[in-house]
Amino acid sequence: RPFGSLERLVRSLGPGQVGCLMPGRFRHHGVVKLDEPRTTIRSFRRPRATIDGAIWVMSGARGARIAGLRLTSHDPNFAIPVKVQADGVKLLGNDITAARSISCVLVGSSRIVSDLLIEGNRIHNCGRTGKLDHLIYVTQSRDAVIRRNLLVDNRGGWAVHLYPNADGTLVERNVIDANEGGVIFAGSGGGATSDGNVVRANVITNSSPRWNIESSWSGGPSGRGNSASQNCLFSSGPGAPSGLGYTNGFQASGNVVANAPVFVDREAGDYRLRRGSRCAALAGRVGRATVRL
Repeated sequence: RPFGSLERLVRSLGPGQVGCLMPGRFRHHGVVKLDEPRTTIRSFRRPRATIDGAIWVMSGARGARIAGLRLTSHDPNFAIPVKVQADGVKLLGNDITAARSISCVLVGSSRIVSDLLIEGNRIHNCGRTGKLDHLIYVTQSRDAVIRRNLLVDNRGGWAVHLYPNADGTLVERNVIDANEGGVIFAGSGGGATSDGNVVRANVITNSSPRWNIESSWSGGPSGRGNSASQNCLFSSGPGAPSGLGYTNGFQASGNVVANAPVFVDREAGDYRLRRGSRCAALAGRVGRATVRL
């Protein structure tokens, strides 16, 4: 006798418990909040369940997991699919998109969040216009890991936006393609900066009209200890063919320019790396990981 709604399922979970969703679409208005520590929501079996509505992981839900789901939100007032405000949260193997131009994953908007893991997800088509809506928007965080995701088709913002106070982030072995911008190290004119972030061994391609990797400090101090290394880059836009922006507030080393074509069949959504490409040799296994649920 399963519960009839996601909200009812989440309310039933105690610390460390797992809530499973049957195949189908679960739509809600407003926000469903994960409050209990170490709780998990996940698909029960394939085809994976779809959650249509905002999910907020609140500060009390330390160690919570969201895994193997399709996530979006058609709610006009709460259009961001996932907000993370707790430490130790894991987003694993989800397909995340937006119903309108908005950021898809927002991290640390109300507090500094530590030890977030975003791994093996496909996050796509979130921002449509402008430059303020990102696939992953890391605002206040410490030691986040963004690894082996497919981050594509975001024409209204960056794939990974580190602003204004994201420190110690590791962005590693992702495929990042066809976004307004790839990865940006950034800070506010008020003095906050994103520091100690590492962007390495990613495939970052076809960002436009912004760069594949860049920085912005809004007239304030530049960030410290940021680096971009061993990435495989390609662009026909700014900074072509690498798409590497001015290295203000970050160091760049060991990056290579891809020999096209990079992917097996990009137009068909096949982002496997073409055999023999510089990207395949450099980055090894990138893109979506297999997440065991």
